[in-house]
Amino acid sequence: MDRPTEPGRHGRPPVPRDLALGAGSAGRALDEAAADEAAADEARRRLHEQGIVPIEPDDRIGVMLAPGERVVAVHRAVSLERRKGWLDPLGGLGGDLYVTTRRLIHFGPVPVEYALCEIREAVVATGALRLIVGEGRGVEIEVHDPRLLRVEIAVVREAARAPATDLVPEPTEPDGGPPPAQGAGR
Repeated sequence: MDRPTEPGRHGRPPVPRDLALGAGSAGRALDEAAADEAAADEARRRLHEQGIVPIEPDDRIGVMLAPGERVVAVHRAVSLERRKGWLDPLGGLGGDLYVTTRRLIHFGPVPVEYALCEIREAVVATGALRLIVGEGRGVEIEVHDPRLLRVEIAVVREAARAPATDLVPEPTEPDGGPPPAQGAGR
């Protein structure tokens, strides 16, 4: 069976239309990945210089925030698929994803949330962010900018861990000064 073709250019033989469309899709995917990586790099730079800057919560998320919890980012039209060794019977859930200082909250047909401290791994693969949460639960988040989302999650998780280390005081001598260097005076 003959396939429709795209006209040949510059003396090259014609390219089958489905291959030409695939090449265009691949090029678009590469452009989107490059734009996502640039946004992720910019977010790393901005977050390094300014720290986490919370955004004003909308009415939907505002009522769900715990005292001291802030909204860091919102990603619209996100598909979330939970995996527990098998595909989620509900399939991918479409909705908006909020990154807060403590949780990921997805507002779809069924609200879903994950504590950031439960995230064990975050990997970008095939245009989606894949998370391992808790004891081996998988979550795949199809979002326009998965690399940016991974950076946002990583920065918030790191900031959440930082205060815990600040709570451990540096050891001091009884006079309040720093302890002597190891091996000094012995």
